[in-house]
Amino acid sequence: PSFYQAYYLVQEQLCTCLTRYEPGARRELDRVRDALLEDLPPQKQEFLAMMGLADEFTVEMAQVVTGMPEAEEILLTLTEQNAFVTRLPDGRTFRFHHMLKECAVRLFARLAPEKQDACRERYGAWYEAKQQYLHALTAYEACKDYDAALQVIERDAGILLSSLDPAELLERLGRCPAETL
Repeated sequence: PSFYQAYYLVQEQLCTCLTRYEPGARRELDRVRDALLEDLPPQKQEFLAMMGLADEFTVEMAQVVTGMPEAEEILLTLTEQNAFVTRLPDGRTFRFHHMLKECAVRLFARLAPEKQDACRERYGAWYEAKQQYLHALTAYEACKDYDAALQVIERDAGILLSSLDPAELLERLGRCPAETL
């Protein structure tokens, strides 16, 4: 079987057997998942790590967020190999299977902090340009770019951010350094 078929088989067997009967099965399952992804070339690992933060994404978004001109090639290869990447009915948008997304988030956590922050900056800029201000705000806060976060709040003018509980918005503002405010 291919790498992805083997991954799926291991995943299914471990989920159905181990998690029912073994107390440490979850840790073992995570270890197996991580080991399978470690066999991928570093560029694909980084692609998965960075795009794992998005719920859904387009090729254009993947190119911007990862900074990889070959993002389309990687994405299409993963999709064609049935690598837990699905093209949605609109034909432009992709989504990771929840198992792959979980692994990708763990891969992201292992990236150097500077690389994580740079990626989150690109996410923030992408979402801000698309006027998806809640996503932009979250990305900017994660990399502690409070100037950009405040800019998003100003641009939104209380339209999308009004869906937040006022106490939550005040809490977010409270995390901004005084010199930024």
